Amino acid sequence: MKIPTDTKSMTEKYKINKGGICGQSCLAIIEESSIHEVMYDWTALGLEFRGWSGWKQLREYLEKKGFDVKQKRWNKLEILHEDYFYILRVQWLGSNPDKLNKPFYGYNHWSEASAHTHFIVVHGGKVFCNEDGLFEFDGLSKYLNGEGYFQSGVITSAMRIKSS
Repeated sequence: MKIPTDTKSMTEKYKINKGGICGQSCLAIIEESSIHEVMYDWTALGLEFRGWSGWKQLREYLEKKGFDVKQKRWNKLEILHEDYFYILRVQWLGSNPDKLNKPFYGYNHWSEASAHTHFIVVHGGKVFCNEDGLFEFDGLSKYLNGEGYFQSGVITSAMRIKSS
């Protein structure tokens, strides 16, 4: 995986309350470009950036760029194939004490959820998170157990991406 040289600067620039560019960082990895270029293309493709992005916007971006995209539930995902990229949606437990007794409800909108959404990308046995950097796939469980930037979380779904 080629890590965008502007990861740190763009992550800091767009780090806002409950938002960020984790999705665009994944797209930059897939396209082997900078996050700045992805943000430029994002606007050129007519997509709106509201301080965060969701599955729908990521999928639309990739399809407009000619990628073959298939969304899958993580627990129904076949063995990760070396030729594909996978964007994984991670739900991190939020800090709202009123919601902690119901972790992972309210997915109509991210602000309703008891967990915060974050996107990471997997390819060739490696995982990239714009907050934690690049690590081996076998370190994913430690990452999800909160030994990195975030609290503990769970992968809720995946998007398989293939160049068409």
